[in-house]
Amino acid sequence: TLANQAVATVVLTPGAGANLVNGGLLLQQGSFNPWRNTNARVRLAAAVSGGATVAASAGSTAIETALVAPSVGAYALVPTTTDSPLSVTINGSPLALPALALTAGSDATLLVHGSPGAATASLITDDNLLPSAATKLKMRLVNGVTGAATALTLNADFSVIASNVQPGQASAAALVTGNTAMRLEVTSPLTQQSLYLQTGLSIPGAGVYTLFMLGDGAAPVGLLRRDR
Repeated sequence: TLANQAVATVVLTPGAGANLVNGGLLLQQGSFNPWRNTNARVRLAAAVSGGATVAASAGSTAIETALVAPSVGAYALVPTTTDSPLSVTINGSPLALPALALTAGSDATLLVHGSPGAATASLITDDNLLPSAATKLKMRLVNGVTGAATALTLNADFSVIASNVQPGQASAAALVTGNTAMRLEVTSPLTQQSLYLQTGLSIPGAGVYTLFMLGDGAAPVGLLRRDR
């Protein structure tokens, strides 16, 4: 409610994930009234072996209803209130989750990995703030490989940008110069062969990317996603 002859400024600031916003009303010679975002954006990364079907929700809000592993879904807008807990099912059976709490205004990836009978979940914070330089991009590695509990390394144009990324975890985002012929490689100390190798990739700057390594350790699948 604005009073007669009041002078006010509406203020918008990015949330923790850089996509959702918080707001507020600043009254001249008066108070600041904040409007905090109470939602989050969450996507499901299904890394369960054996082609299992994974579903997830936050309270009554669906994140994914039937995502066949290995795959990564789109972001869904969900509430972060205490009466909207995260839940996951694998092939229709509920998965016992560790304590996972969403942060209001954030972006997050719900990574479900492991064998169908012994799966677990990790809630990974996504920093989708764009790099300050238009020629640069941010890239990270998410390790969702099942059956080979080993750390992974990501190389971009023969430079290591993420190392010792443990199963169920993500690396910090690294700044990489965008180009039209990028080489991406993921390696494991358990084998001399690349787990993932792509050359000639056109990946421009001013973006945020995640390379997901998902599925069974004997034949992992690499999925490159542009987050923003």
